[in-house]
Amino acid sequence: MLKTHTLIIGGGLAGLSAGTALEGRKPYLIAERESRPGGLAATVKKGRFSFDYSGHLLHLRWPKTSKLILDALKGNCARIKRDARIYAHKSWTPYPFQANLSGMPPRVKSECVSGFLKAYKAGGGPGDGSEVFSRWTRRVFGGGISEHFMLPYNAKLWRYPLERLTTEWCAPFVPMPKPAEVIEGAYGKKSEGLGYNTVFHYPKSGGIGALATAFSAGLGGLRLGLEVESVNLKKGVAMVRHFGPVNFSRLINTSPLHSFIAMAEDAPAAVKRAAAALRHNTVYVLNLGVKGVKNDMHWGYFPGAEFPFYRAGLASNFSRRAAPRGHASFYIELATAGEPLDLASAEEEILRGLKACGLLKSAGQVVEKLWLKIPCAYVVYNRERARALPVIFDWLKSRSALSIGRYGAWKYSFMEESVKEGLEAASSVLR
Repeated sequence: MLKTHTLIIGGGLAGLSAGTALEGRKPYLIAERESRPGGLAATVKKGRFSFDYSGHLLHLRWPKTSKLILDALKGNCARIKRDARIYAHKSWTPYPFQANLSGMPPRVKSECVSGFLKAYKAGGGPGDGSEVFSRWTRRVFGGGISEHFMLPYNAKLWRYPLERLTTEWCAPFVPMPKPAEVIEGAYGKKSEGLGYNTVFHYPKSGGIGALATAFSAGLGGLRLGLEVESVNLKKGVAMVRHFGPVNFSRLINTSPLHSFIAMAEDAPAAVKRAAAALRHNTVYVLNLGVKGVKNDMHWGYFPGAEFPFYRAGLASNFSRRAAPRGHASFYIELATAGEPLDLASAEEEILRGLKACGLLKSAGQVVEKLWLKIPCAYVVYNRERARALPVIFDWLKSRSALSIGRYGAWKYSFMEESVKEGLEAASSVLR
């Protein structure tokens, strides 16, 4: 039986950063089932194009993790000012919608501004996160902004009833403008400083997978192609497919929380029930290599029902090396509640949508394509989640086990936060 001090399930950014902090200090094993590190922060080469699993960007805000990430990339990183837009009512307007209504028709603009001012006057504060989204957005932003963007866009993204979706996730991901900013954005100049992602970082070459590759260099405990099938936290034993048992003293999980609990042999029935109540959506990403596109936009949001996708971006505007000269690299995201997607029909609808909004002129521009699937994409925030997580994490704490990262902690987060949690988990192990 192989023995290690700390078993880390998953070689994504959270697991890799935990291993980085443990390297040379405690024996550890990172079990990553794929043949490459990074999890969803990975880049796939097809033809002369580099495609990511959707738009994975680095939003750096903490000194320690920022330094770790930038040092790992060793100059292979660009700092980029965001150019994000919304396409609604056959017009483009800058992101965020609620503070940049200048591109909307006069009627829409008037409804949005007057509705927001009415809501603001009524005292529409951010709330405590327990309020359902459909009620929260009307209370905070008013009817116009809610009906023209917030409700239709989030319905497409979450694929979950907005009357049941709670709002704990909204801060910092939903910008909250002041009245003056809404008015100025509608009738004056655009607002550029709102949102957590006004500036982002991205590798100059290698796609977002370059970060995982950089982190994994020198990690002696990283093992690719190892899939953990079951764990017993009480006994400190994990069974790895085609490998056998691994004995451990401490465990850090970064895999999806509901799947991890399902394979935990010693989890009590109440913990299993709590994990079974967790919900998530599935995202399909169509990556396109196209010729003859000139557009400076980084990504756009599409609330309209005439578009099957909720977001489309140009990765070649993050890095010119994502596509050959004279070409662009698109990623287009569609969400389902978990049901399979008819890829052929979806592709036809996507191409029609890209032509309708002016991003493509014809399907003949497409020279490469690649579908990528994210089975567990956005975790659903609802009252069941709020009840389930304390039950699960109290039990994990009793077993001295940690579950971290976007999916291990079952939350809406960004890449730097996963790196931060990996470092914090390693610190806990070392203590």
